[in-house]
Amino acid sequence: IEAQFTGKWNGLYRTIPVEYTTPQGLNFTLFLEPLSVTDDDARPLKYEQSRQGRYIKFKVYVPGADDTTRTIVLHYRVRNALRFLEGHDELYWNVTGDEWDAPIESVSAKIELPAGVTGLHAIAYTGTFGSRAADARVDVKGNSVELQTTRPLEFHGGLTAVAGWDKGTVRPPTALANAWFLLRSNWPFFFPIGVFFAMFWL
Repeated sequence: IEAQFTGKWNGLYRTIPVEYTTPQGLNFTLFLEPLSVTDDDARPLKYEQSRQGRYIKFKVYVPGADDTTRTIVLHYRVRNALRFLEGHDELYWNVTGDEWDAPIESVSAKIELPAGVTGLHAIAYTGTFGSRAADARVDVKGNSVELQTTRPLEFHGGLTAVAGWDKGTVRPPTALANAWFLLRSNWPFFFPIGVFFAMFWL
């Protein structure tokens, strides 16, 4: 994130949507693991992480954020971001989030898949939550997709990338792993089951 600070600031917030609802009405949670937060010289930056509704929020402290431009690099892993559909596999990813209280001049993203991928295709959406505007250039080259917005994003605007490819390129999670993700996303629904088995054992 290349942020332009006008006036004196302590840093910025990076808000990432991680909670969604499936067509069946269940919760679907992206399990995000932060790895590092640094400046552009790889120096660690102090940060705080919190959960607010359907978002994970990073509060990043940026020293010297006073009428200047600073670069913040967030590195994180998401273990269950891919969707394995009947006819193809897919990454549906909100690149920027949609909670920025400032306009965004430009956004770019790159999605890289294993070599040999077939059927790779992609589209992009821009704007506020639910928008179907497509003010972005999408280039598919070999095993990668590159996206670039073609106009600035307004207040609470963002970029969402959707990339699909033929099945078999990425190994899907096992049934046990999917069950674990479902349990972690919807644990209150499974509490009565645990109570039932506990009472049955008693």
